Amino acid sequence: MSELMVVKFGGSLTKNPQVQSRFLEELALISKRQNIILVHGGGPEINALLEKFAIPSRFVNGLRFTDADTLGIVEMALSGKVNKVLTTGLIKNGANAVGISGKDGKSVICRQVEHLGFVGEPVKVNRKLIDVLIKAGFLPVIASIAADTEGNIMNVNADTLAASIAAAFKAQKLIFLTDVAGVLDKNNNTIKKIKIKEINSLIEDKTITGGMIPKIKGCAESVKKGVKEVWIAEGINGIQKIRGTVIKQ
Repeated sequence: MSELMVVKFGGSLTKNPQVQSRFLEELALISKRQNIILVHGGGPEINALLEKFAIPSRFVNGLRFTDADTLGIVEMALSGKVNKVLTTGLIKNGANAVGISGKDGKSVICRQVEHLGFVGEPVKVNRKLIDVLIKAGFLPVIASIAADTEGNIMNVNADTLAASIAAAFKAQKLIFLTDVAGVLDKNNNTIKKIKIKEINSLIEDKTITGGMIPKIKGCAESVKKGVKEVWIAEGINGIQKIRGTVIKQ
């Protein structure tokens, strides 16, 4: 099994038990014939725990500020809960899944985005631990937590983490599963295929706006760094019947 696929799952999809259950069943099946790395976030779980512990959320230009108290909750939600739920679900469906985070084995090294607190941006992916797991037949399930060069824990955007890992492994396919049907045109129809040279004009004419801009730019960077194709796809349809937008060279 030489081909590698990186899949990012998270966000609102983690709140839908039926979608999550179908996804894990399908991913376990695919993992029998293809190498897979699963990367996840878990914003809804973080929000629920912050509320439970009465820790107020603070945002800077729409991005979560992560102070020390929030960081503890983020790690508890992602590594302690979401990671274990996804790993257990895959194991129940027959996959050889192992739950880790980006900090384990110094797999992902970050630099701090200081105006956001304990938030990191990946600068290096050390493949060693993930390689060992894949070569031994395991399916790594990676929570979006990493560390800087000093070992300080950082909260990392799961999309960015998935893109960095896919680029480091030059994956055949990187799939972002979302709650939308890909990149939409101005008539709300899915754009089936985007070449990276077309992205700037789609941003300039406001076809691509808001939170889709950093996502699509991350997709383009992944393709430039050797990922064969990147999908922004509707999670409800899963992977085998993938529906969404593919970004290619």
